[in-house]
Amino acid sequence: MPRPLPVLLLLPPAGTRRAEDWMGEARLAAALDLVERLQTLDSVAEVYALAARPTDAACLRGAGVEPWQATQTSFHFGTVLAEFASGPGHDGLAYFGGASAPLASVETLRNAFAATEDERLTAVVNNLYSTDWFIINDGTALSRLAPSMATDNPMGWRLQQETGCIIRSLSVSAETRADIDTPADAFLTSAHPHQGPHLATALANGPLELRQKVAEVRRVLQEPARTLAVIGRSSSHVWRLLEGRGQTSVRLFVEERGMLANGRVERGDVRSLVGAMIDDVGPEVFVSRLSALADAVLWDTRVWMAHAGAWPPDGDRFAADLGWPEEVEDSEVRRLAAAVAASPIPIVCGGHGVVAGAVLALLEGL
Repeated sequence: MPRPLPVLLLLPPAGTRRAEDWMGEARLAAALDLVERLQTLDSVAEVYALAARPTDAACLRGAGVEPWQATQTSFHFGTVLAEFASGPGHDGLAYFGGASAPLASVETLRNAFAATEDERLTAVVNNLYSTDWFIINDGTALSRLAPSMATDNPMGWRLQQETGCIIRSLSVSAETRADIDTPADAFLTSAHPHQGPHLATALANGPLELRQKVAEVRRVLQEPARTLAVIGRSSSHVWRLLEGRGQTSVRLFVEERGMLANGRVERGDVRSLVGAMIDDVGPEVFVSRLSALADAVLWDTRVWMAHAGAWPPDGDRFAADLGWPEEVEDSEVRRLAAAVAASPIPIVCGGHGVVAGAVLALLEGL
């Protein structure tokens, strides 16, 4: 019988502002649901967590998760992962961002672990091109990538290209692609049949403004002859699923896919036609015109933010997503957030997930 593998969960810091604190609670809830599923698997040895918030670490410890601490004082993803992989009994391992698999069922997880049972170097990834979680049967391969792996996203691709690892990328679904990076990502999972009890409780007690908007978007998708607009880094796969519903018309505005992975954000090279229009007419007029074209909107506003040239802090981005413009410090982000909050139609804002993995969760939950 294959040897059970250790699991490492990483939970990031959450900041001190109200919107950041709520996001921290949602991520923790998703992590607790994942832990309970992992603990049912014979293929899992021990679940460890590196949690930036002491309260998260304490809560996870109460759920039977072992705390793990890297020796380095400043966090670097690749170095942390390689150090964990070098631990005794960690020949192979599984890695999950704390909120990276909020809808992964026990069956999907069991099959993913089983797919690494191979004599060859093999890894299962949730997404080859933007990896949020993976399982590998030989962790020593990670040491070669460690120095240049600042984030988890390129892990699958780089393992394939640079180590000769056999990569098994899971098929596209909400189970494999939903990842809670923004408040909207969390709320868009709310009706999915695989949502866990901890996240369900967090959302039921969560901010009313965004909860109501998501419910209104869901109603639009359930009624005939309505129009949904999707703006940002979406994909043809999402478009096919939306168009396949038949009763819903879709306006799709796709821009700047891969802007983070290929460094365009860091270089200041992001260019957006939607952003240019907002520059010309202002957010109030843009939102007014958008509201006349659709009955509901899913908007990856990070493209506009990158186009505008200044990447706001988490507290501003999350407060804007939650519909709290009064808590946004950046004047341009606050102005757009206020226009969105005043819109006569539901406009759900967030990051890439709002037009990608979280849309899958929304559709599968209808």
